[in-house]
Amino acid sequence: MKINKIIFTGYVLAFLITASCTPQGEKYVEEGVKKAEQGDYEGAIKDYNQAIKVDTFLMQAYYNRAVSRQHLKNIRGALKDYNKAIDLEPEFTLAYFNRGTLWDDYGNYFNAIKDYTKAIELNPGMERAYYNRGNSLSNLKNFKKAVEDYTEAINLNPDFFEAWYNRGLAKCNLDQFREAIPDFDRAIAKNPTFREAYINRAAANYRLGNLELALEDYSKTIAMDPENVTAYMNSGVIKIKLKDYPGAISDLSRAIDLKPTDGSLFNNRAHARRESGNLKGACDDWNQAVRLGYTASKENLKKYCK
Repeated sequence: MKINKIIFTGYVLAFLITASCTPQGEKYVEEGVKKAEQGDYEGAIKDYNQAIKVDTFLMQAYYNRAVSRQHLKNIRGALKDYNKAIDLEPEFTLAYFNRGTLWDDYGNYFNAIKDYTKAIELNPGMERAYYNRGNSLSNLKNFKKAVEDYTEAINLNPDFFEAWYNRGLAKCNLDQFREAIPDFDRAIAKNPTFREAYINRAAANYRLGNLELALEDYSKTIAMDPENVTAYMNSGVIKIKLKDYPGAISDLSRAIDLKPTDGSLFNNRAHARRESGNLKGACDDWNQAVRLGYTASKENLKKYCK
């Protein structure tokens, strides 16, 4: 059973700042901000274009256009505008921060880290910059440094439940399962409906041999999300280990209903069926697992299904 690695996407601080320069340019920027706040990003971009025509040095217009382009997934256009905003205002923290999120979208985590680092230099109290940099470091598998950044984010904002959660994930990736559990506890305390935190706390407890505790968390996840395949699958695996074969078969059957193309589910149910004395059902499941490409079941077919 592996840790379900769900790294939260970084925050985009899309603050739409108004201008304070050329009156006509400012008017277009303000109109653009109103449209962007209503979700009309295309209309907002048209206003920012007009503002730039009036004043080509109007940093706010480039920045706000970048934010709207980012919402529209125009990554290249947004990057170009953030670059221009930074050229015009080299100490504009939010431009570095948002450009970092764009680099993340590109998968260029090294550049993202540079921008988040610059944002932190300009604003050491920006917890979300630490958090995003931690995510970029995690994506580069530098989990030790990621833990440090998540810790800084937590110190700045103890209610930042995503930072607690992601620090727990990073610790799990460092095989620090015992240390990760209190982080998942805090994430759940801050957000009791945070399903991923329950799943990963369960996985950490499983790795520590705390099967009953893990099972409790999978049960809570299923109660919140009755179609969570991972929770049913892992609950079934634990019940096999606890020799609750009817319970395991029930959970794995539900997982199969939800994901009938996963050969590993049939393989696991086959083990539960064999242990409960239903060899024919086990052989049927192993055959189906092989048909679905789960070749590890071939050995059991040869051994038990002659």
